[in-house]
Amino acid sequence: MLGVLVVLTLGACKRPEDELGRDLIDPADTLGLVVTDTTTLLAWTVREEPVKTNGLSRNALGSYVDPRFGTVRARIVTQVRLSTNNVGSGQDNTGLVIDSAVLALRFEDSGPVYGDLSAQRFTVHEITEALSLDSTYRVDDVPGTVPTDLVRPHDGLITPQPGVRPVVGADTLGPQLRIPLDPAFGQRLLGRFGTADMVDNAAFLGYLKGLLIGVDNPGQLPGQGGILYLNLLLAESKLTLYYRNTLPGAEDTLSFDLLINDNCVRYTVMEHGHDAAVEPGLPEALADTTLGGTCYVQSLGGLRTRIALPHVLDYPERDLRALAKAELVVPVRGDWPDALEPSPTLFLFRSNDEGEDLLLPDQLTSGLSIGGELDEDDRVYRFAITRYMQRLLNGDYGNTGLSIVPGNGGVAVDRTVLRGPEDTEDPMRLILTFTTY
Repeated sequence: MLGVLVVLTLGACKRPEDELGRDLIDPADTLGLVVTDTTTLLAWTVREEPVKTNGLSRNALGSYVDPRFGTVRARIVTQVRLSTNNVGSGQDNTGLVIDSAVLALRFEDSGPVYGDLSAQRFTVHEITEALSLDSTYRVDDVPGTVPTDLVRPHDGLITPQPGVRPVVGADTLGPQLRIPLDPAFGQRLLGRFGTADMVDNAAFLGYLKGLLIGVDNPGQLPGQGGILYLNLLLAESKLTLYYRNTLPGAEDTLSFDLLINDNCVRYTVMEHGHDAAVEPGLPEALADTTLGGTCYVQSLGGLRTRIALPHVLDYPERDLRALAKAELVVPVRGDWPDALEPSPTLFLFRSNDEGEDLLLPDQLTSGLSIGGELDEDDRVYRFAITRYMQRLLNGDYGNTGLSIVPGNGGVAVDRTVLRGPEDTEDPMRLILTFTTY
């Protein structure tokens, strides 16, 4: 027999007594284990700081009303670039006539929507501020815009179809959102052919600084709408002018692409309306951080859960210093609405004295996994944080707490309702296993 398994109890709401558990440990047991799952945890929900979204693998667009989290609206800021220099140079451009202008945005191949695929009204506005690849852009960086909507009148209401491959001419394209733009905007661009604005991209971006692609869905009801995941780096994401040359002897049907690529500034703008939640819970949790029964996390600058361990440093005072294992168990609360699944993965950060997020040593150790994936059968997230807790007990780290955040914070809009440490059925808990030899 390796030793004796003992449960050491710490009070959930008050400082434990100094001698608690001592009478349960056999001093003669040199290879025993002491296990506790009642370490005091304090957990509360806070609004997330704006996260960086430029230069990431995908962008988000659309809106929905979440009954538990309120309104969510995602927009995209992007530049478009010339596909060649000196556009229209040396030719007579007076006969160029626009047929149509289409902004195509390629759907992400895997999981193209969060929410449903009901119709949304899309908008496109020209921005008035120059963008720089050397700058950082976050979810709250909303550029100034020209008031005129560039979407073709009466054609902004579109039902997304990520399962359909559109046919344009003789080509079958990848699934995409195709937003028809006002022909007047396309004609304006044709009018710049052969001018200094079309010499190169530096000149063109001085003329057309970029676009703000958004949605306007004021009538959405709880449970309606969704966020589309779009890959702007795929070649099919672009703005195309379809036009004709009507000059006698030069008649032709033509097209010209304005590209979205790695050289473009592109980022997601996000708005969260937590006060619009129709189900109780979140507004109260944000207003009162002492409740502790339910906690929330939400991607793209939404919400995080903070955790404090106010009495954990009492363990070394009881000669409990060596950890064999430390596991943070975070259950999911209740059912989730259709198409609004919880985050597939959560991340855990520690804080430094300035409140900055830092990785745990368990995340930095080669060959080990800290966990954090959703166990759908048990409806729980588990984090293996033995190295962090050992260094905390050793005094190597300050007791500055932990934060739970979504794993895809900059490229997804998933959200999760968690059971807090004050939950009466299946609370959030820290399971510590000490060795006593």
